[in-house]
Amino acid sequence: MTDLFTPNRRRILTLAAGAAAAPIFAPAVLRAQEPGRCVLSTWGGDYAKLLTQNIEEPLLKPKGIEVVQDAGTEPTRVAKSIAQRRLPRGSVDVICVQAPAAFDLEDSGMLEPLDEGKVPNLKYVQPAFATPYAIPHIYSPQVIAYSPERVKTPPKSFDEMAAYGSKVGILDNSYIWVAMAAALKQQGDPGKIAEVKGTLEKLIKAGARAYTSTEAFAPAIKSGEIDVGLVWHARVLFWTKGGVEMKSSFPAEGCLTYVSSMCVLKNAPNKAAAFAYLNAALDPRAQRGFADSMGYHPTITNAALEGEVATRLALPDGAKLMPAPYPQLSAVRDDMNDWWRRLLDRR
Repeated sequence: MTDLFTPNRRRILTLAAGAAAAPIFAPAVLRAQEPGRCVLSTWGGDYAKLLTQNIEEPLLKPKGIEVVQDAGTEPTRVAKSIAQRRLPRGSVDVICVQAPAAFDLEDSGMLEPLDEGKVPNLKYVQPAFATPYAIPHIYSPQVIAYSPERVKTPPKSFDEMAAYGSKVGILDNSYIWVAMAAALKQQGDPGKIAEVKGTLEKLIKAGARAYTSTEAFAPAIKSGEIDVGLVWHARVLFWTKGGVEMKSSFPAEGCLTYVSSMCVLKNAPNKAAAFAYLNAALDPRAQRGFADSMGYHPTITNAALEGEVATRLALPDGAKLMPAPYPQLSAVRDDMNDWWRRLLDRR
């Protein structure tokens, strides 16, 4: 095994860059959990609400599984799991993270291996998204979101978007996706993110706004604080459905494919409930529910979309979806996280 894949303690610790110190355990962790209790570490906001609506209430509650959501930003939640990693029993059963973070958690030996015996619906996962350590819950291409009212000629590349300067929006905790988009355009390789530090520095110095919450992006577009920015196509569909005037432009150089992953931690106190959660997340009913409600595409082969939902989520001809190069990102994440925090602190 090469150094690129060797577990790196500092690498996994930097997933928590910028997060407040996490407690080693919550007071309730040391008690044996109820037979059907599942603690889910996840993002808050719209995503958390739709987990309840599409997975927890209709599919798990009838089976006697009570889900408790532990919501927060990804870096903070990952930091908490790291702090608890040497405990025989942690406080979390399932952790929701972006796919690059799932790769790093697995690389550091923190995730329970998955198979069809534990999660039967794994057999329906599209091969492009399959891994032995996480389920791909939902996916969506990264696009250039823009205000059609103020942007008359949609940007068709990262460089055209960056030209909007102070009217560009960035998701702080997903800055690595912005770096990948820049690297894809300027280096021809989305993994060469270290080579585009200068591009991101120029973007920040030009006044681009970094938002710590994904939910803050839509109000910024609506108010005119920003005119363009990189975000998932599903979010554009979701916000448009909610009344925000916004459109997606698919970069000519290609769109990085965002995948939201769910993993079971090795010290999960209730692995049976955790596996049941993952299996329910891959249920066609749940997958179609997220497609209808939030605009994310299903990751399974047996959840074909129909009617208005299929029409609304149809991607334009010529749209090029590309996977994120997780091993390349993992190799440079330490340096990039440190550099990004210093860059924002110097503003």
